Amino acid sequence: MPGDSIEVIATCDSLARQLILLTEELTRIRNDTQEEVEELPPEVIKEPAGFQWFQIWIGRVAVVVLILWVIKRRLNRAKKNE
Repeated sequence: MPGDSIEVIATCDSLARQLILLTEELTRIRNDTQEEVEELPPEVIKEPAGFQWFQIWIGRVAVVVLILWVIKRRLNRAKKNE
């Protein structure tokens, strides 16, 4: 990230070695974090809400009742015509 950097200069070998180790650790953590971010979350399939299910079933029941009503009317007309 630009602007989030620290510059350390050391003349002692132990400080230089520690700096190298910390830099490698930072690079490893940054790479691990980027891999986690790049993984896409699982796709969520949205189910209808409770009221939507109510509307769906009311519609289905209404269609079935309408079909039965039409069949009954046709049967009654057929009996009258005999």
